[in-house]
Amino acid sequence: MGTFGTVVAVVALGFVALMVGMQWVVRAKANALKGGPVPDLPGAIGRKIAAQKRALVYFFSPSCGACRPITPVIRELGKKNPAVFAVDVMQDMPVARALSVMATPSTIEIEGGKIVGYHIGMVPEEVLTRFASAR
Repeated sequence: MGTFGTVVAVVALGFVALMVGMQWVVRAKANALKGGPVPDLPGAIGRKIAAQKRALVYFFSPSCGACRPITPVIRELGKKNPAVFAVDVMQDMPVARALSVMATPSTIEIEGGKIVGYHIGMVPEEVLTRFASAR
């Protein structure tokens, strides 16, 4: 491999390491929030979430490719269960900031005023099952 090939390989490896490192940081910060109290949530959606004893709050962005398959599922679930919320970060950024959302899709489970689950990426099937019926 010539000098140019070596440079390309080093840059590509550095980029991959950066992406993996960023994923690790986001997931570590999300895990650190588990068990902590839910902060005061601003706006109308914040009041609706706070009014629930138990809630599932899904954050998405219309431009997020990974969000496209799950957003309709969460919205449909929200029609059946008033404790399920689909929050567009472009429309409700203050709520996303209050809950320290760093990536979309992110889903936060709240129970008794505490964050009991924080999922980045696809929502685990068992979480969807728990919220499949209105409570």
